[in-house]
Amino acid sequence: MNQYVAALAASVTTFAATNIDDALLLTLFFARRVPTRRIVAGQYLGFAAIIAASLIGAWAALSVPHRFIRLLGLMPLAIGIRYLLRARHGESEPLRASNFGVASIALLTLSNGADNVGVYVPLFVVARAQVWLILIAYALLVAIWCFLARRVGKHPLILRSLDRGGHWVVPLVFIGLGVYVLKS
Repeated sequence: MNQYVAALAASVTTFAATNIDDALLLTLFFARRVPTRRIVAGQYLGFAAIIAASLIGAWAALSVPHRFIRLLGLMPLAIGIRYLLRARHGESEPLRASNFGVASIALLTLSNGADNVGVYVPLFVVARAQVWLILIAYALLVAIWCFLARRVGKHPLILRSLDRGGHWVVPLVFIGLGVYVLKS
């Protein structure tokens, strides 16, 4: 029983540590009024890809070469620069909800997952017998993450702030995320 408690504690800890930056992205999606179904589906799809990569890495007992994972940072960087240029040229509301579909949210989640893969591969190798428990915990934690981000993203203060300065802030967050992933 002790091994299950340890695996559950490791699940919660590793999920929170590797997805704290994802909470900000989710909050921004909810605040930009992207439909909840799209956000949750995109988050689960992107996270499933991260888990698949981690399981393959654990199965092969090799992690994905870090230099390739870092290249995933190009996507949020490009999106941020594109939206920043649009905002600079006076295009109104470059980050409309219609700009974000399930696939784009999933790709952003995946591109933000370099640290996840780096942490999950060794965890899956060490806790081989409890991987099923870890995966169930992760699935529940994704739902909790989405719920919390929705609550924060729907807060009137957040909504007012993003309505006033979101056309500058949101692209800068994407650019920062891209740079962070590229440098990690």
